[in-house]
Amino acid sequence: MAIERLQKIIADRGYCSRRKAEEYITAGLVKVDGDTITTLGSKFDEDVRITIDNKVLEISTSAKKYYVFFKPRNVITTMSDPLHRKCVGDYFKRLDDRVFPVGRLDYDVSGLLIMTNDGEFANHVAHPRYNFYKTYQALIKGEVKSFQIKSLRTGVIIEDNYLAKAIDAKMVNYNKELGESIVTMVLNEGHKHHVKNMLAAADMELVKLQRTMVEDITLDGLKPGMYREFKAHEVKKFYGKIKSSKETK
Repeated sequence: MAIERLQKIIADRGYCSRRKAEEYITAGLVKVDGDTITTLGSKFDEDVRITIDNKVLEISTSAKKYYVFFKPRNVITTMSDPLHRKCVGDYFKRLDDRVFPVGRLDYDVSGLLIMTNDGEFANHVAHPRYNFYKTYQALIKGEVKSFQIKSLRTGVIIEDNYLAKAIDAKMVNYNKELGESIVTMVLNEGHKHHVKNMLAAADMELVKLQRTMVEDITLDGLKPGMYREFKAHEVKKFYGKIKSSKETK
């Protein structure tokens, strides 16, 4: 039996991404054969008994699944919520396979969220070093000026003195009657409140935010709360980019 890092075993069983598994481990929520493990470098047999928050983590025998989900606004990006608030998991209760979100969208942000039971896939797509492009559309109060758009491309300072740059940014439309602008941004990273902080740093007052694309995957044909499976060529293309990124590192 192969020996692997604990976070990789958890991801391979389709419970969550490796990065999320690391959070569970360091928080003391993961046990292996009854012993709490908090060291990220710990290695075990792939078939070891694992519990997370006292729930047994079954060895997955399911095929890998990938979904494009149109997350509505005012929905939490979790599979359950102890306070019984509306969450992403509520939309996937009828699935036979357990899936989880790749990355997250804020409670008040709508748009494209990838759902899967493939932990390694999720780890790669969510990690900024693999350069997966994510496109956002923002509704901004007032008329956005060209210098503000330029600042998003050249870089703005956000929290912790970090210089954040958009791969691309455009002013799409200005509605004079409503006094609102529509701006699009393309990023290949996504820290907490990253987009919101960039817009604020560019002196834009955000009204509403939506993620419209991940790479060339769109929300076409979907309404809020709906999802569809990835097509075979879409999965292949994502894995092709992962492989290419690894080879150039």
